Amino acid sequence: MKRLILIAILGFFAQAVFAQQGIINIVQDAEIETALNRHKTFNQNIQKVDGWCVMIMSSTDRAKVTAVKSDFLRNFSSIPIDWIYARPFFKLQAGAYNTKMEAARLLALIKTQYPSAYISRAKFTPRKLL
Repeated sequence: MKRLILIAILGFFAQAVFAQQGIINIVQDAEIETALNRHKTFNQNIQKVDGWCVMIMSSTDRAKVTAVKSDFLRNFSSIPIDWIYARPFFKLQAGAYNTKMEAARLLALIKTQYPSAYISRAKFTPRKLL
């Protein structure tokens, strides 16, 4: 008898748990919406400029690129470095220069530790150019 009452009580609670359905209303402040629209507009207006960088490596293995990036930052902490993804490769780029000659100086500096590095054209936002 106790078992039957226990099953009935558990069945009732299980029904109550599954029966709860409702509508979620998201209330968002108007200032947040304004800030998001301003951010979208700003990002759409950013123009990329042509420049030069030093390509440290290119690989399909993201972990390998991340390891080389952290090693580069230990040795050359003042030089900006970032990777980009161009299917199927992760490309590790260092520097952002207006002229090829400026990129060549960086290449000469790092060539001993990264012998496969080379100068490459790239597009940057004006803020990233050194």
